[in-house]
Amino acid sequence: MIWHKLYNYFSWIWHKVLHVPIRMAVAEDNHVKNPRLTVVLLHGIAATSYTWRKLYKDVLRDPELKDVRFIALDLLGFGKSPKADWLDYDYDDYARALDESFRRLKINTPVMLMGHSMGALIIANYIAERRPQVFVQAAILVSPPLLMASEMARLPDRVYMNTYASLQHLAKDVPAVDVIARIAERFSNFEKHYLKTQAFASSMENIILNRGNYQTFRKIKIPTVLLHGHFDPLVIGANLRKVAKVNKRLTYQSVIADHDITATKRVRIIREIKKVLKDDE
Repeated sequence: MIWHKLYNYFSWIWHKVLHVPIRMAVAEDNHVKNPRLTVVLLHGIAATSYTWRKLYKDVLRDPELKDVRFIALDLLGFGKSPKADWLDYDYDDYARALDESFRRLKINTPVMLMGHSMGALIIANYIAERRPQVFVQAAILVSPPLLMASEMARLPDRVYMNTYASLQHLAKDVPAVDVIARIAERFSNFEKHYLKTQAFASSMENIILNRGNYQTFRKIKIPTVLLHGHFDPLVIGANLRKVAKVNKRLTYQSVIADHDITATKRVRIIREIKKVLKDDE
């Protein structure tokens, strides 16, 4: 506990008082010498870049992707990235950290942004509401938990045991943590030690349950694939289909899968990356 308080204090001095920009930790980078495209990967809540481990192995074995640089980042509060309690863990925090990460990575190619779950929401906000520090050519949003404002208003009265809302509510109760972890681990790669952290609680409130998410998706102006697992208990596919009909830059795709980055999703992801490469020829 004392070390955590000291960490919070000195990180606050470093970043807030001395204005040193905060950035995300780079978990994977294949360091392609002369890449044609850079793919940046963001994982979801209560997880780490380990989410992408199988996809990362798949792309490294594919000769058609030898000219693609793949970078997996740990989101703020998770993995090896800063975990300060003074952070808001809102869209502004994540966007500033993304900008600083891009600056440090010295990316000089077109970029494809790819996010899973909450990472998909962060990317959607970044490309729709901000001026990215890199040239973002396309995006793939895998399993984005897009809720309508009307649905969020009814959350307290619904049976939501298999969704993010229940995790946020029950994580406040110490005896419930193990139950939450078992539920979550059945459907996704949640890591239970994150469930009671400030990063989890604040990200849940400011990102996943943000009432502006649907309107943000309507504002996306670059080609973006919404990839949905047909048996995903954490994502409402009807919402993704609806916003894709409204915004023609969005393409809805559904595969036989659950919430995680399954083999069927990896096949579709690799196909979309190759499509971007082919379009650039």
